[in-house]
Amino acid sequence: MKKIAFFILALTLIACNNKTEKKSVSQENDTTKEKVATIPISSNDTEINILVKDTIDDNMMLLGKITRKGLKGKEFIEWHKENFNGHTLDTITIESLKPELKDVSIQVFMGTWCSDSQREVPALFKILDATKYDYTKLEIVAVSHEKETPNHLEKGMDIQYVPTIILYKKGEEIGRYVEFAQEDLEKDLLSIINEDGYKHSYEE
Repeated sequence: MKKIAFFILALTLIACNNKTEKKSVSQENDTTKEKVATIPISSNDTEINILVKDTIDDNMMLLGKITRKGLKGKEFIEWHKENFNGHTLDTITIESLKPELKDVSIQVFMGTWCSDSQREVPALFKILDATKYDYTKLEIVAVSHEKETPNHLEKGMDIQYVPTIILYKKGEEIGRYVEFAQEDLEKDLLSIINEDGYKHSYEE
């Protein structure tokens, strides 16, 4: 039993980082019928906080556009609360971020099944709370293990690792934070906003 649990955990951690090989439709119909049945087929972008069965284990995951409220559901509240409270704010950098974030929109791609997302996204909320960020300028998208959504919100966004936090000014991407910090989340965000040559974890 322990070996099975360890195997599932290992698969989950790997999936945070790597895009898994896609199967053909016929293969999915033959081997993952439950997966096809549990992912909602919808073109309505107004649907948010959609819960589906995880394709790796028996847990639930969010898929598509989500809100902070969705991450406080009973399936996620434990890790959300732990990592929100566990993040120690870099208060000096927070003061520098406050005025800079006023002109920045943020888009987050995450996996509720992914330990990196579970760590970084609550920390991001804590930072944004401290800077009194305008949350109408934040969009969060929950993806599957294959980094996909039913409405293809990830299309053209080059999402290979989660979380990916993309910052925009005047509708143009100015940089992205991917998976883990180079210094800390606050300093990395400030570096992106200042456009001083920041490179994320997988950028050459």
